[in-house]
Amino acid sequence: MIPKLRYLAICLATLVITSFSACKEKKADDFSDIKGNYFSIRHYALDQWNMYYGEPFLILKTVRVNKGKYDSSYTTSDTLNWGNIFREFFATEISDRSYLGKYKFTQFDDEQDETHNFFYEAIEEDLYTRKLLIAIDRYTKKVTGIYIEGREHSIFDDRLVKLYYKPMKRIQIQVTETPMFGEKVHTVTEYEFMR
Repeated sequence: MIPKLRYLAICLATLVITSFSACKEKKADDFSDIKGNYFSIRHYALDQWNMYYGEPFLILKTVRVNKGKYDSSYTTSDTLNWGNIFREFFATEISDRSYLGKYKFTQFDDEQDETHNFFYEAIEEDLYTRKLLIAIDRYTKKVTGIYIEGREHSIFDDRLVKLYYKPMKRIQIQVTETPMFGEKVHTVTEYEFMR
C-alpha cells in the first residue's frame, strides 16, 4: 500500500510543478501557442518542384526592357536557371512567426473567376513584401494564381518587384528600378510553359 501512496504523491507533485511552470508570464510577442502562420511561398514552390520534377517541358522565355523590343528564346525545364526565379519569389517569404500581426489579412470570393482569394497587405512601411494575393479554385481547392508585390528602398535607389505565378502556365517577374541618378529601368521577364 505504501508504494502506491508514494507513486500517487510523486504524480501529484509532478502535476503541481508543471502547472506552476505553465503559469509563467507570457511576453507580448511570444507566438509559441499560436497555431499556423501565413502562407509560405517556399513550401508551395517546393511542393510544385516535387510534383513536376523530372517532367520535361518547353518554356518560352521573353525579356522586355522599358517597353522596347523584347528578346525571346526557348529553353527547357531541365536547363532553365531556376535559381534566379526562386530568389525573387523566396525574398517575399512571410511565413516566419516574426511576421505574425504585421500583415492585414482579408479573404473574399471572386464570382467571375470562381475563386476564393486570400490577401495579405503589409501594415508596416519597412516590410519588403507589400502585397500577397493567392487565388484558389472554388471547387478543386487548387491554387490558380499567386501575385506578389515587394518594395525595397535605399538611399541610392528604389526597387519595386511584381511577381505572378499561374501554376504550370506562366511566371512573370517585373522589376522597376528607380536610381537616385539616371533613368528608371523597367524589366519584364516572362516564362510561358509550352505544355
